[in-house]
Amino acid sequence: MGGLIGLLIGATIGIYVLSAIWEFVLFKRVMDDPLKGKLASSASAYLSGSVLYGFGAADGGPFVPAGFALYLIPALIVGALGWKRGSALRKSAAHEGVFE
Repeated sequence: MGGLIGLLIGATIGIYVLSAIWEFVLFKRVMDDPLKGKLASSASAYLSGSVLYGFGAADGGPFVPAGFALYLIPALIVGALGWKRGSALRKSAAHEGVFE
């Protein structure tokens, strides 16, 4: 049980860091809407983290697709946090008249 909790905490931190990297490198520059940018960066972090896990766990063998199930809950957590922060940024930008 303790291993599962540690795995989820570590995966959540990893997905959060990947999401921040994707947002800084690509989505902050491409998308106007902060909510869409944060959700797209969370989805990109989920996909890239799962693929990295699959190739890393392969250890010279075939691709291991278990990362897609393993990183789903942390990606949903990071996506929910991104939704909350993106909605707040969208609301403050609309209040300032940016989206008019």
